[in-house]
Order: sequence, then C-alpha cells, then structure tokens
Amino acid sequence: MHEHAASSDPGIAIDPVCGMQVVIDGAQHVSEHEGTTYYFCGRGCKLDFEEDPEHFLAPDHEPHM
Repeated sequence: MHEHAASSDPGIAIDPVCGMQVVIDGAQHVSEHEGTTYYFCGRGCKLDFEEDPEHFLAPDHEPHM
C-alpha cells in the first residue's frame, strides 16, 4: 500500500486527493493504479486522481479539503 493510502486503522484509507478518511468496506469510489487500490471520498476526487495519479502520489503533494 502506498504511503498516501495508509491509515493507522486497517479499515480506513486516506483519500490521496483531499486527505479525508474513507471506510474501505463498502467504499463506492475506488481506483487501481500500478497494483495499488486507492479509495476516495467522492466521485470528484476519484476522477481528479484518475486524470493525473502521479500528481497526487508525488512525495511533495499535500492533500487538501
């Protein structure tokens, strides 16, 4: 799991676009990138990520709400 997607709670992922916590079980907005699953708070964040995943996975990216 990529560091942006990690959380201290194994049932929670961090949206790499906005930084919100997302419950993994039953998540509606999910995307795969290079073998890693990412979870999103909503459709907008998912679409932004899919348009330019490298931007949101860059070490200097700071998620914002």
